Amino acid sequence: MADILGAVSGALGLTDSGEVVKLLIESYSDKERTQDLKSFVAFINPDEYTLNYNVIVDKTYVPGKNSNDLSAFLQIQPLEVSLKFFLDGTNVVVDKATGGKLDVPLKIGQFHEVIGYDGKVHKPRYLKLIWGKAAWLRTNQYSFDCLLKSASFQYKLFDKQGSPLRVLINASFIEVLSPPIAQAEDKKKSPDLTHVRIVQEGDTLPSMAYKIYGDFKYYLEVAKANNMKNFRNLQPGQKLFFPPFDRKVKNNA
Repeated sequence: MADILGAVSGALGLTDSGEVVKLLIESYSDKERTQDLKSFVAFINPDEYTLNYNVIVDKTYVPGKNSNDLSAFLQIQPLEVSLKFFLDGTNVVVDKATGGKLDVPLKIGQFHEVIGYDGKVHKPRYLKLIWGKAAWLRTNQYSFDCLLKSASFQYKLFDKQGSPLRVLINASFIEVLSPPIAQAEDKKKSPDLTHVRIVQEGDTLPSMAYKIYGDFKYYLEVAKANNMKNFRNLQPGQKLFFPPFDRKVKNNA
């Protein structure tokens, strides 16, 4: 019996102290998340969530090179989160906002208005997922900045008029950080990371090295790292790796 009560309490969002902590989704019209705040609170907390972390590597086979070479790293894709929202309008669980049973169609409309497409700015709304002490693999562990990627609605029960009484919403969110957080998390300009660049028309190896390292002189090291015999003959579309170098050793030399 205790296990059953514990499971029900977890679904409702009850803590050990009896405090209700529901999954909150804040919605904004701007990427900085400062304007036109709207919010959606889960009726029943999800019983699980999935956090997808994907690393992209260059799968192009290079003769004589180990296929597991770490220099083949290209990028880390934005994190994705999958959640399930359960809406029940049968009066099994009382809607605290009204004191009665949940109006399922109204709640679905609220979900779409807050989380989905914003007709005023003609683009999806910027979101924050906030749920207790959920870990999002980010510096701010208690908030996940994202956009709605997809949502499906599974209708399970209807009243005599055909109005839905139970709905399962499967929603997927893709990470979209605000500019200050993105700069802190990503650090793409750091010369201490391996970079992959595609040669564009007019690019030269010294100029590309300057953009990555802040110094032209590293172009010869880049040429060696890419086994280039003629660094002056760059071809548009050519892929180049810019590995990290020990700049202190280079400067001393």
